[in-house]
Amino acid sequence: MGRNNSIAVALLMVLILLPVTAMAEEEMNSIAELKEIGSIEEMALGISQAELRPVGDQLLLVGDDGYAHLIDAANPDDRSKDVSLTSGKDVDLQATSWHPSGQTALIVGDDGMVLRLVMDNHAIETVEGRGVLEGERQKAIDWNRNGETAFLGGENGSIHSYSSANGFEQLNIADSPITAIECHPDPESRICVVTTAGDGAAVIDYNNQVHWVSNTGGDTWVDVVCPSVSLDSCVLIGSGKRIAVLHIDVDDPASSAIDNPEVLSTLEGELTGGSLMGDGRVTLHVAPYALAAYDMKEKVAWAVVTTAEVENHGSLRGSTMVHIWGTEDDKGFILSSSGALAIMTPIMEVEEEDLMGYAVVTLVVISVPGLALGMLYMNSKTIQRWWYNVTKGRKIRKQEKAKMKAEKEDDEEKTSND
Repeated sequence: MGRNNSIAVALLMVLILLPVTAMAEEEMNSIAELKEIGSIEEMALGISQAELRPVGDQLLLVGDDGYAHLIDAANPDDRSKDVSLTSGKDVDLQATSWHPSGQTALIVGDDGMVLRLVMDNHAIETVEGRGVLEGERQKAIDWNRNGETAFLGGENGSIHSYSSANGFEQLNIADSPITAIECHPDPESRICVVTTAGDGAAVIDYNNQVHWVSNTGGDTWVDVVCPSVSLDSCVLIGSGKRIAVLHIDVDDPASSAIDNPEVLSTLEGELTGGSLMGDGRVTLHVAPYALAAYDMKEKVAWAVVTTAEVENHGSLRGSTMVHIWGTEDDKGFILSSSGALAIMTPIMEVEEEDLMGYAVVTLVVISVPGLALGMLYMNSKTIQRWWYNVTKGRKIRKQEKAKMKAEKEDDEEKTSND
């Protein structure tokens, strides 16, 4: 009897400590659907990056062979609102960043190329002093939020600063390529975050000093998103479907640290980047073509658009997501590397408490025991089925409730008409 009680208690502890998850073997559900709304050009483009202008009216795109273009953010399918830009360069452009004023933007690319877009006349000019970067492919750039300094990251691992007063200055160099740079939205903190393909993540402080964050090395971090002025935190996005929250120590940036990474273990595909939506949630770009969302406060991720949803969209399926913008995690627009555009609309209204029915597995690697519990879960079809039935039951009840409400409203309308 005592042995049975011990087994029951152990099983209960496993269930309690399991990460919130959906069934690995069950098909995941989209909460949004996509509709293709055209393409920027008739031919496929090679768009590397896009960024929304600070005032939110236009999106700047950069890509292969010196390509630069502006589209309307509210009506991206309206080609009459496009502005074709002439860079005069034939090198591939890799990344761009708007100055916080929104009146200029810097663009970087191969062979140390650094350009400036001036919105007054839509001219693109070469930035002076870039000679120190020649031969280096610049992969990332971002302005700090007070607009004093921009930070650039190279494929050779170099980190440079740029300002009108001091020009280009090398701050640090890693052994692996820089993959992304994101400055925290708080203009007072003047702190930026750098990710690399093998040396971990780093924090650049207000004195342009680079501090490498412990316990981040060895992972391939592909992007970083800093969602909120009020939160001194950013989300690191990595290969292997890894997510980690970086807590920035504003008073002592060198002490910034990460939570233990979470692995989105039932997510099909691989994480390739992230975008920030208007509701403050982080959208996760997935290859092959799919989309998930991550709530940093609740530490839960869920499927927004699954790969199955994109099966009938040939122009989307064969490309990768470059940028996503909109008001909420399931309402917005998607730009693909080919130049294809899509609009994303919700399939149904999903209450926040019901997102668990759509959640991507989040395996929190706390310690060896925590990992063991997670692995027990992943290998136990019985426990997986139990959790799936719980979440499925909640979803069905939600749908039935919505159906009953609609039928009641129809009956009331018929009665009032009679």
